[in-house]
Amino acid sequence: MRLLAEAFTKRGRSSGIVELASQWRPRRLLPPGIPVWGVSAPSYTTIRRPRSWASFLRSSWQFTRVIREFAPDIVHVHYPLSQALPVIGAQAIPHRWRLVVTVHNSDIRVSPFQEPRIRPWQARLFERADAVTAVSESLLSDATQLYPCIRDKGHVIYNGVGFSWFHQPEADSSAQGKYVLFVGRLNEVKGVDILLQAWKQMCSRFPAVQLWFAGEGPELDKLQAFARESGILSSVRFIGRVNQAELPALYRKAEVVVLPSRREGLPFTLLEAGACGAITIGTKIPGIPEVIQDGLTGLLVEPELPDALASAISRILEMPSEQKFCMKEAAYKKVKQDFSEEKMISSYFEVFDSLAAMPEK
Repeated sequence: MRLLAEAFTKRGRSSGIVELASQWRPRRLLPPGIPVWGVSAPSYTTIRRPRSWASFLRSSWQFTRVIREFAPDIVHVHYPLSQALPVIGAQAIPHRWRLVVTVHNSDIRVSPFQEPRIRPWQARLFERADAVTAVSESLLSDATQLYPCIRDKGHVIYNGVGFSWFHQPEADSSAQGKYVLFVGRLNEVKGVDILLQAWKQMCSRFPAVQLWFAGEGPELDKLQAFARESGILSSVRFIGRVNQAELPALYRKAEVVVLPSRREGLPFTLLEAGACGAITIGTKIPGIPEVIQDGLTGLLVEPELPDALASAISRILEMPSEQKFCMKEAAYKKVKQDFSEEKMISSYFEVFDSLAAMPEK
């Protein structure tokens, strides 16, 4: 959201950010002069809890204060969960602003099922939205199935990576050793356990290659214990959280970047890796095939299958250097063409401008 606000500000459009907070926070400024307000996070309303209605009214009134102070043409909601409440509350007052809602992944595929109370609020928000965007085709399809009212106003706007990712210096060829790379949070959703099981099957065939995990998370101890008990700890390296500035070189030097996720929206890891010219392997789950073209920019495997993942990694490691080069080039071109930050921002501009051109309410 800050990225979008900065981009709009640079293009001469006033932008502000409203965040849910523990209490009301008056206007403050972020560089380059982006105003930020904090609105008290509301409770989901229930008849049995009268205070929940007070919470809803309080957050709605605070959001209305921001609207009156900033006077936006567009209100853009990301991750429509509890923030749906104050926006809907503010809409009860006559207004001129248009509403855009963007869904990312778990806000559609997980939260409405884990927290059923959000469903009616999301339904109201989507019904009242002038446009709904999703970060992938598959996510828009899932959102439309859940909320059919989206069908005639849905758009796909892919996540984008910035200019600097495409213009990084070549990786230092003297860097120590060869490695297969995972980048991301070490949790069950990312399928890191499947990756380690696959590595156990194949690592003895590639003694000069290590498996590197870049990231932190709740599965770290389990992964380390599995590697130790399986006798493969010497071929696995847990390097922890990596600074953003260090990631490009890490991607470029990797033999292959692997993302064996069980659920994704549109993973930035694959976009960053492709922008750096890295070969990627991902699972055939919604979202990932929109980034990886199987056999051209990387490989796709079925989820939950260590054998298939081991085979795919082995295939890349044994691939002739000429074929690797072609795959890296294709990955770079694919991401630059379809997933640049510039294209993402321009797509949002098109949606916003089309709504601003509509007759006033």
